[in-house]
Amino acid sequence: MQTFELILFLLAAVIASSILDKFLPRVSLPLVQVALGAVIAAAVATPLEWGIDPELLLILFIAPLHFNETRHVDSGALWKNRWGIASLSVGLVFAIVIACGATLHALVPAIPLAAACALGAAMGSTDAVAVTALTHDRRFGSRHEALLKGEALFNDVTGTVIFQCCVTLLATGAFSLVHAGEEFALDLFGGFTGGLVMGVLAWGLLELIRRTGLDTPTLHVMLELLLPFVIYLTAKSLHIGAVIAVVAAGLVISLLPQRHTVATARTKLQAAGVWQTLEFVLNGIIFVILGMQLPRLLAPAAEGSLGNPAALLGVVAVLTVVLEGVRFLWLLAMDALAAARAGRAAASCLTAQALRGTLAVAFAGAKGGITLSLMLTLTAAGALSAADRSMLVSVASGMIVLTLVLADFAVPALVPSKRSAARSRDRVDAEVVLILEVIASIRADAPFTGAVRAGEEASAGAPATIDEPATVIVMHRYAEILEDLAPAASAAAAARARAEIARVGDLYDRMDALSRAAAQWDGETEDDEAGEGPVGAGPSDADAAGGLTGYFQALRATYEAVEDVQSQALARELQLIKQMREAGVIDAAHAKELRNDVYIQQLTLD
Repeated sequence: MQTFELILFLLAAVIASSILDKFLPRVSLPLVQVALGAVIAAAVATPLEWGIDPELLLILFIAPLHFNETRHVDSGALWKNRWGIASLSVGLVFAIVIACGATLHALVPAIPLAAACALGAAMGSTDAVAVTALTHDRRFGSRHEALLKGEALFNDVTGTVIFQCCVTLLATGAFSLVHAGEEFALDLFGGFTGGLVMGVLAWGLLELIRRTGLDTPTLHVMLELLLPFVIYLTAKSLHIGAVIAVVAAGLVISLLPQRHTVATARTKLQAAGVWQTLEFVLNGIIFVILGMQLPRLLAPAAEGSLGNPAALLGVVAVLTVVLEGVRFLWLLAMDALAAARAGRAAASCLTAQALRGTLAVAFAGAKGGITLSLMLTLTAAGALSAADRSMLVSVASGMIVLTLVLADFAVPALVPSKRSAARSRDRVDAEVVLILEVIASIRADAPFTGAVRAGEEASAGAPATIDEPATVIVMHRYAEILEDLAPAASAAAAARARAEIARVGDLYDRMDALSRAAAQWDGETEDDEAGEGPVGAGPSDADAAGGLTGYFQALRATYEAVEDVQSQALARELQLIKQMREAGVIDAAHAKELRNDVYIQQLTLD
């Protein structure tokens, strides 16, 4: 019962954080969730107050989120930048271990060098959950984006192996380079190979079920949800890298050929919705849990039991600067090499715009659940005193918070959002024209039913006002798109959009007023039938019953007609997109994006 209450408590916290996020537009949702978790932990006693099992954190959150990330990652871009990703996943992690370990040992000589390097190894693991959540809407260059995603997916292997070697050195005082190499090879290459095999087997199972006619959207989604856990547990039982096996299996499944039919398209659409909801919930819970751990982990530092709190805060700040500085210099060197291979001068990487992009990628490598889960295992290191363990965990927690804050505030200041970057004024104006044409076609095709009065009866020869309810509802849907486009459009296009929004809004409000009046009439009629109203007040029972029957029949017919009108509007939208592409108003890439949006809506209707 206590576990069930905890689950409900965490879900409620995620919902509350999404509401709070609406009132804090300048703060990202993950940071809101971390702060909310810290407040909850300080105010309410929960089972998580005494910590969380690191292995449970990996299998319950990291495995499914990594698996889902491989569904969206550009595998071609990963392969194209494979050497750069390998450099970040191996070379940069070693550089961070050496730099942070040496710095911490110099600042606090009481901390053994092996323990300090263990902290550096934990900090070398960029958290894919944090990276995706904090930077998914930022527009990095295509190369930088591939490097960032690839690093987040693969570099935890290097950090974990180095961390384990440091802990072993602390416990035994001995270090074997051969043994460490074997562990690294088994985790990386064994996990990758095992993941490839399990991915092929999983793909074969899904295809077999599909070909035998047993596949349904529900069964397919359930199998997809189960796969990351099965793959993770199988890899753990084989003593190979479990997280890397999940990533490799996900990549294989996304790369192997899939049948493209209407049924599979609907299944993918349903699976995407389920995974989107699951990703939101798991991301939210992991950040709330991270926040709930912080008061417990930072309490010794705040109370002064680990020494001067200001000095400890200075250690956290210095180590964070070292961490981000090493990342920036490593990325800058990689950019210079890439420029040289492309035939450009290395000085091109030193322009203001190039430096801003490189610095943004450096700050985007936030730390999160993986770093915390590794540091929590330090309790097993018997060679460390309780004070040293508390200090290391507190320093790591402080660095996690600082990297999250930097990713939240510095990255948006350095690079634009994908939405603002993709929506150039010309593109937005073209979309405004498209939506206006669609609304005009809906208006032209709609019959004048008289169901929604927009003024007096039209005089002879005057154009009738379009007021058919299903038409108005669909027009209002497109008007909402215009509301979204208008702020980024040119002055002329925005004026046209707002004028159309006002016209459609007036019709929609009149229809809404009619619905409210009918509902009020329904209530008054029920009162009359119950004998609560005076005899002769309002319409007769027969008239009321007949009027209500006709109204509800019309209402039912209206909502059945909405899908038909929407379907016709989408078909017309595809025609207009083709015409605008042929006229050169929009380019091929823009036309493809618009068509894909229409196809998704058509699948939803079907």
